[in-house]
Amino acid sequence: MQLRSKQTGMGLIPLAVIISVAALLGLCTFRLAPIYLDHITIRQIVKNAAEDPDRRGMTASEIRKSMQGAFITNRVETIQLRDIKFTSERNVIIMDARYEVRVPLLYNIDAVVKFDNLLFEIPRS
Repeated sequence: MQLRSKQTGMGLIPLAVIISVAALLGLCTFRLAPIYLDHITIRQIVKNAAEDPDRRGMTASEIRKSMQGAFITNRVETIQLRDIKFTSERNVIIMDARYEVRVPLLYNIDAVVKFDNLLFEIPRS
């Protein structure tokens, strides 16, 4: 019977590193996925409000009121309607719904996610 002179396989330390990295990635996915799913919903609501031809003659407060039902129906809690800023220019209303979310990951480590793609112009008729 011959003994092998080298061991084959993975040791305990590399296995622990791989498991800890996988757990960290899983935790980040678990904490950040709901934020991105909420963002998809918020973007669709805001985009519909900006591109709806029926809302072209509305004021900023009327547009905000019309979006309220969609926010309630879709249970959007990441951003409030009062956080959406409306600015009136000459012939457009600028709707600024950009926001950021802070989520705790580990003990005292937070993730900050900024969504800057929610700036729309609504033409007035």
